[in-house]
Amino acid sequence: MLGILRARGVPAGIFISLAVLSATDILTAYLPVVGEHRGIAPAAVGLLLSLRAASTIACRLVMTPMIRLLGRTALLTGSCLLGGVLCAGMALPVPVWGLALMLAALGFCLGVGQPLSMTTVVQAAPPGARSTALALRLTGNRLGQTAAPAAGGLLAGAAGVAAPFAMLSGLLLLAATLGARTKHP
Repeated sequence: MLGILRARGVPAGIFISLAVLSATDILTAYLPVVGEHRGIAPAAVGLLLSLRAASTIACRLVMTPMIRLLGRTALLTGSCLLGGVLCAGMALPVPVWGLALMLAALGFCLGVGQPLSMTTVVQAAPPGARSTALALRLTGNRLGQTAAPAAGGLLAGAAGVAAPFAMLSGLLLLAATLGARTKHP
């Protein structure tokens, strides 16, 4: 396992995957809280979450042309960077239509990040250890699914309901930095 984790690109791919999945989970959990705090109807919050999910799926339809046009590194880095900026924007008191636009774009970015982080791990892992590397990626995802909501809850309790989005922004911006440093063949 240590040899796999030392392979250039594997830790970055694991962290990027953790950040993207954590953003998806916390967004789903905390958007209703933010909606209630801002007086947004529960039905509208449900539609906003559905819009985010639909754009996450829709990005897969154009993934191959985007990879050809931009390359894996630029696409992964750009989607994490834009996702980080959009998460920071979620903390601002924007109108519902602004949230809808941000969530559509954020869903697209998060949809790009998951498969590209998996590809990063697979391509960086030694050929005989790819399945183990993917298992390590899944372990990182589970760690993120456990630690990120707890950290988000602590932040929300201490700094307000929008604070978890600032945390997600930081995670995704760090993921963008790691993505930029990772070479893809």
